[in-house]
Amino acid sequence: MRIVKSGIATLQDLGRFGYRNFGVSHGGVMDSSAARLTNMLVANPVDATLVEVLAGAFSMSSTKSQLIALGGRGFNAFAGEQPLPFWQPLMLPAGETLRLIPAGGGIAYIAIHGGIRTIPVLGSRNTNLVAGFGGIEGRPLRPGDMLPVAVMKTEVGEKIIRQLSEPAQHSHLRLSGNVIPDYSINTIRFFTGHHYSSFTPAARILLESDSFELTGMSNRMGYRFNGAALQNMFHTELISAAVVPGTMQVSPDGQLLILMADAQTTGGYPCIVQVIGADIPLLAQHGAGSRLQFKCISLNEAERILLEREANFRTLQKDYEMHFA
Repeated sequence: MRIVKSGIATLQDLGRFGYRNFGVSHGGVMDSSAARLTNMLVANPVDATLVEVLAGAFSMSSTKSQLIALGGRGFNAFAGEQPLPFWQPLMLPAGETLRLIPAGGGIAYIAIHGGIRTIPVLGSRNTNLVAGFGGIEGRPLRPGDMLPVAVMKTEVGEKIIRQLSEPAQHSHLRLSGNVIPDYSINTIRFFTGHHYSSFTPAARILLESDSFELTGMSNRMGYRFNGAALQNMFHTELISAAVVPGTMQVSPDGQLLILMADAQTTGGYPCIVQVIGADIPLLAQHGAGSRLQFKCISLNEAERILLEREANFRTLQKDYEMHFA
């Protein structure tokens, strides 16, 4: 696969784990739900490397016919001039160009059967832009880059390709609407962090009763919000502590900052709450100007929601594979 127009795009997988004690963030896709579903549609392992398109027009072509799928939001897709749907497996004909055109804020994913086979670094192929490794030379994709993809197709992949050769079967391979992420949700859930009690009662009420605007000063490291300033009762300097994606910090001016996929491993701002793991993908898909609200739930409830999401995905994956048995 050759990159024709790059926009702002990188190669990502589910992350690089086990090296945070060395200061290496786990990185990976911003929207893990979309990435996993998109990989599933082309019979890839859920952690296969795919293309994450954050902004700008993107296009790529191949000299061979490829089984692909598109997931996420914020883009319209075309093969030449033919519109392409998201959330279903597709065949990109040899010599055809896949184009993604921005259509509002969001992040899109392109999965290719077999995954993208760049050289792993520390057990992952994801692009670490800060450290400059992974992906292709640790940088965003550029026009002319060649993406190495698997030559041999898996058994399930072959069956999907055969079914796609029957036009009447196309609609049967589309994901049901009830399993596609609902990106219209603008209430993000959290459980309390270790500095929660240091904020004034009024600040804690504001966090759940007010709405906050996502600013353009946001990227893969963190999303910054504008809203009512949250007041901390203590003004002593904090010792840096461990942070992870989803950690909500409060800057000295009282504004919210939520750490995202490329978050640093430690931070010195107070950590008021932690966004639940199941809602980080939904948060990631909101663009500048979005107004979000936040809701507190218990840690036990957060765990229940995450476990339920994982169980539902495993069931969906099994049912999808059985469809081709």
